Amino acid sequence: MVRITIINRLKMTDKEKIIYLAGIVDGEGHFCFPRDVNGRGEHHYYPVLIVVQKDIELIEWLKNHYGGWMGFINNEYGGYYRWVLKGKKVKELAKQMTPYLIVKREQVKRVL
Repeated sequence: MVRITIINRLKMTDKEKIIYLAGIVDGEGHFCFPRDVNGRGEHHYYPVLIVVQKDIELIEWLKNHYGGWMGFINNEYGGYYRWVLKGKKVKELAKQMTPYLIVKREQVKRVL
């Protein structure tokens, strides 16, 4: 069930969404390129984008607009929500966000 929230009611163009996403990633996210082992024992790398946030509304917005996975991580501070996107979609979004990233621009270069 999708909650009707302020962020979900905003009318943004695709470009505005990418600019907003870049701001979120600069402040609350990171790109990584972890190594995985498939069933045949072969090692491969894949791009991952992770955003961590206390507010579920933002995490739901990310999942609704870009797919991926969301979950709650409980810790001694009460926990946080996490959105994770993997694979080709990360590269597509990274290319679109690059002009608008400041802090995470170097991380994006490694992913691309």
